[in-house]
Amino acid sequence: MTHYDPPLVASLGSVPPQPTPRRLALVLVLDLLIILLAWVVTSVIVVGLVVGLRAVQQGLGFGDINALGRDGMLRLIGVDGILLALIVQNVIFAGVPLLRTRLVRREPLSSIGIQAPRPLRLLGYGIATGLLLLVANAALGTLFASFGVRQSQAEQYPLFAGDYVGQALFMLGAAVLVPIGEEILFRGYLFHTLRRIGAGTNWGLPLAFVVSALLFGLAHSLAATEGVVALIVPTFVMGIGLAYVVHRTGSVLPAIVAHAMNNGVALLALVTCVNNPGLCPGF
Repeated sequence: MTHYDPPLVASLGSVPPQPTPRRLALVLVLDLLIILLAWVVTSVIVVGLVVGLRAVQQGLGFGDINALGRDGMLRLIGVDGILLALIVQNVIFAGVPLLRTRLVRREPLSSIGIQAPRPLRLLGYGIATGLLLLVANAALGTLFASFGVRQSQAEQYPLFAGDYVGQALFMLGAAVLVPIGEEILFRGYLFHTLRRIGAGTNWGLPLAFVVSALLFGLAHSLAATEGVVALIVPTFVMGIGLAYVVHRTGSVLPAIVAHAMNNGVALLALVTCVNNPGLCPGF
């Protein structure tokens, strides 16, 4: 993090006084509430507009829409509708932290890990972290499956056999856009801010790891209707690993790479099962 000389800062008036930990915590809570509200409202608006437009085009009434069922509703929204929602969602996830840091705090974006010194080294960290997370997720998934606990996140995806264009668009959103937006929010802004709040204490860094990972897991729990614990636990572990590589390198780039690897491999496996159900017993 950049350190400013107080007399120089005061004389130039270019950087506002640094907030106290208490004020920083209040601002963080407010920012998270703003992001949550904006995410929910815009998602409802975007999906509602897409569904309404398609319903009008197809001559569907409210009764017809209610009778569609899960697969029918996903087809009505379409992958392009989901992709649009993901774009808006991740613009919010990345936009609020970037604006807060650069325009309100007037701090360099490097203070939340938006930097890439020695990019090849960072890329290597990202790939190594991604491989470790893939192994951890596979192990945890197998463990939960042995107890008959399976999460239903994949059932919420608009993936249908033979729809290769739709599958490619969804992978673009989930494996590229989502890692960028979520890493800037959860590791760049949330983790770094929590670390600042607890600076100089023994609990500051552990708290930053645990809280950022826990909120990351809870946010993803909304994507499943069954076996939520089998989604929260691996996501929490993933959040810890991603926060560690950001803490170690000072950059969110390795976390974005690792996150993209995790989502990309998971989606490739899922798409393979969607197109070849015989390869995946019980799918």
